Amino acid sequence: MNRPGAPDAALERSSATDRGPVRRGRRVLRVALFLGGLVLLAAILVRVGWRPVLENLARVGPWFPALVALYALAQLSFAAGWWVLTGPRPRPLSFGALFAAYLGGDSVNYFTSVGGEPVKAELVKERLGFSHGLATVAVHRHADVLAQWIFLTLGVGVALVRFDLPAVARIAALASLLVLGAMVLTMTVGLRRGAFAPIIAGLARVRILRRLGGLEPAARRLDARIGAFYRERTDHFGIAVAWCFAGWCGGLLETYLVLRLLVPSRGWPTAIAIESLAMVLNNILLFIPGRVGSAEGVRIGVYALVGLPPAPGTAYALVRRGRELLWLVPGFVVLLKRHVLETGGEETPAVEETARPVSVESRA
Repeated sequence: MNRPGAPDAALERSSATDRGPVRRGRRVLRVALFLGGLVLLAAILVRVGWRPVLENLARVGPWFPALVALYALAQLSFAAGWWVLTGPRPRPLSFGALFAAYLGGDSVNYFTSVGGEPVKAELVKERLGFSHGLATVAVHRHADVLAQWIFLTLGVGVALVRFDLPAVARIAALASLLVLGAMVLTMTVGLRRGAFAPIIAGLARVRILRRLGGLEPAARRLDARIGAFYRERTDHFGIAVAWCFAGWCGGLLETYLVLRLLVPSRGWPTAIAIESLAMVLNNILLFIPGRVGSAEGVRIGVYALVGLPPAPGTAYALVRRGRELLWLVPGFVVLLKRHVLETGGEETPAVEETARPVSVESRA
């Protein structure tokens, strides 16, 4: 490789110098938010008291493995929504391989919100190529967010009609729904018209990001792939939305079963309100890594909003967190197998374009 000239070398050093403090600042902020979440979680447990929480956890305990296993239906539904976008048949990769890639990317999304989307494309690039794989990932994310918005709109509607919620909770829920709806509309227009090339071009105008301009050709090809999909395969997109909606219903089923174990007198309306309100309010807190502490606080608060005591709400929040953490394990195994056991820790060369366009919003 030719050694960069003095101006380019100076720009490279300047860019690295400028980005260094920003990266360190973001890392410090993420660590501070994570630690703050842990402190909040500890404060919640102290406030509620361990004894009543443990009593409620004991009611769920024997059923917890079944709840973890049952969530496989939701994960399989989300993956099926992606798989239909890789057609038509015969598809270039098996559902098992795609499901493994989905779990690997989903485990990254748990901590980074959006970082798992390029990971999914990377994990399927041998069969799909990185560019085509990333195109299917982007369309699947669109279907996923649209399905989530439909699910939340229905669920929040039930909560507002069936429960006398405080004005601040109603406003927060409706505001979050509006933001998510605006996001869906932006994704719909942007992906159909071509979103990645304009984003790259805009970022390249910033001095320290000028080198991103070299990614524009790959971004334009990616936009062309996505645009062709929306023009030619609208029916596949509708099927993907239906599968993702079924995936979101999997979380609702889990909430209903836990609720029946903790408060047998409550049924589906309460479960729908808890699941939808907790999800829509947690979407506001995506900037917190893993939503540690904040997710538990929201779920406990939602239990209180529908007239339930804090102890079962805390138990529900801990059960949900435990299931989430256990479902990270297979994803990490996929990543470990790919990047350590198969490649020996070396980076696998990319197929087709090696550009990494900006990913879309993640599933909450």
